[in-house]
Amino acid sequence: SIPHDVPALIEKCGGREAFLHRLDTFFDKNYYNVSNEPSFLTPCLYHWIGRPDLSGERVRKIIADCYSDRPDGLPGNDDSGAMSSWLAFHFMGLYPNAGQPYYLLHAPLVDECVIHLQDGKAMKITTRGLTDKNRYVKSVTLNGRKLDRAWISHEELASGGTLVFEMDKRPSGWGAEVLPPVKQ
Repeated sequence: SIPHDVPALIEKCGGREAFLHRLDTFFDKNYYNVSNEPSFLTPCLYHWIGRPDLSGERVRKIIADCYSDRPDGLPGNDDSGAMSSWLAFHFMGLYPNAGQPYYLLHAPLVDECVIHLQDGKAMKITTRGLTDKNRYVKSVTLNGRKLDRAWISHEELASGGTLVFEMDKRPSGWGAEVLPPVKQ
């Protein structure tokens, strides 16, 4: 299954540059369909080539093009809340990779939110400097500790605390080196 071994997919596609080209072509030719649940992860595949900034850009465009506050503002069939949960996670700058114990991180679309957890714990997610122009992640801290990776483990999220995204007007290279883990 692709979500469990994205690096193997990248290798089969000819490496990082070829994979980037294939992803860009897929989105630029409008082949992506957010209402097709098996493709939910696709905009975040850029993470595995060290480009969480491109994941964030694709997500932002999908939301602008496919979601609204009108009665028909959710694409497809929101069975079991799939379409709305996809949107909610991305607004927070998180995406749970199915069957994996981590969440991919990209630029949030809200200034602040709180996830209420078990035992009275909470994860507060805050952005600093988020605007339409400042939509790229410059850096991230988790409980005051700098993160050089564009993902957090479920254990880290479930422990609660504060996740802070510092935003900038251009991509910073944040998250480019430490790629998401591969499930063994």
